[in-house]
Amino acid sequence: MNSINHPWGITEKFKQRYGETWSEMDFIVSKISNYHFKNDPLNINVGTLHICNKSISMTFKQLIGSNKTVSDLLKGVYFERTAKDVTIPININNTMLYLKKHELGRLSETLADSIGCIEKSYQLGLYL
Repeated sequence: MNSINHPWGITEKFKQRYGETWSEMDFIVSKISNYHFKNDPLNINVGTLHICNKSISMTFKQLIGSNKTVSDLLKGVYFERTAKDVTIPININNTMLYLKKHELGRLSETLADSIGCIEKSYQLGLYL
């Protein structure tokens, strides 16, 4: 299993401080062959996002689009100086999520790290 955030390694202190949604958020990268990634990289199923007790399966194109959406929303949230406890609605692959500011930041990092992991594994010739 190729986990990006390794939620099982988060201490109870951080779970209490940031909440269950933040601590349980993860992206599990699927087993991807270099052959399939080389021939049709955007339409291959690259993994599953686990957030808010939901599992969202994603292709590489959806992962890149979701990363762009979340990062743009995050820039707006920080620019407007939104309060910490305000819930922000976001649509990820037709799944509505309601996240707080710090959870949105963690989601942005998770998606960006997932894209980087997948691209680097392909460049190195590894099978995920």
